[in-house]
Amino acid sequence: MSWASLAESLRGAGYRVATPDLPGHGTSHGTPFTWESARATVRAAAERFGPEKPVLVGLSLGAATALYAAQREPTSFAGLVLSGAGTCWNDRHLRSGLTVAAAVGALSAAVGRRELLAHAAGVRGREIVSAARDADVGPAQLWCAARQLMQFDVRNTPPPPIRSAVIVLTEDRRMPPGLQRALARYLGCPHVDVAADHDAPVRQTARFSDAVQTALTLLGGDEKISPLSAQTGFADRKEQEDHYDRTAP
Repeated sequence: MSWASLAESLRGAGYRVATPDLPGHGTSHGTPFTWESARATVRAAAERFGPEKPVLVGLSLGAATALYAAQREPTSFAGLVLSGAGTCWNDRHLRSGLTVAAAVGALSAAVGRRELLAHAAGVRGREIVSAARDADVGPAQLWCAARQLMQFDVRNTPPPPIRSAVIVLTEDRRMPPGLQRALARYLGCPHVDVAADHDAPVRQTARFSDAVQTALTLLGGDEKISPLSAQTGFADRKEQEDHYDRTAP
């Protein structure tokens, strides 16, 4: 649901794309979410490309998973494109927001009212009912993934020694832009600013697709490398961007 439009756009531009469901999501909703089970999901999808190494493209939880996989298997991937992601998620403000959002999301999934999950992924208007049918998320695994994401801090390990680019969503109120730019500094990589929010893959697809293709170009090379996009999507919180721009590590 989150990546369908972007995947179609990238395929139209000549890329090969795989969009695996992370544990606890979609077809993998019954699989317990751990960082290792998420890494195994990414590895299995990457193997579809044969000897060619894919670029990992991730948003939010997908970005954290891409970082985790790349830090542990840097020789398996050609690069990273990360969006809606910061140097750390264990910021106290983000922790409180994620806790509330995960609890509401898990409850709505448990009672079969997935409209809130579809809304969190960026769906609006009349499409929310049909999208809710596709928002197949295991309640326990959603909560588990959120709890682990709250403790995630990339600064605990060295940056992966592969080419990277960060897409900074300048209107994001879930992962403040200051923390997103701090991730680019941590990785020592370029970043692409795009006027979009955390729901960009669903609500601002064309703009987000352009940003992804720009980021892929920044990774270098003229040939069409294969993005591997990790599914993601939850959390909702509003905080003033300037606070994080001042306090981002």
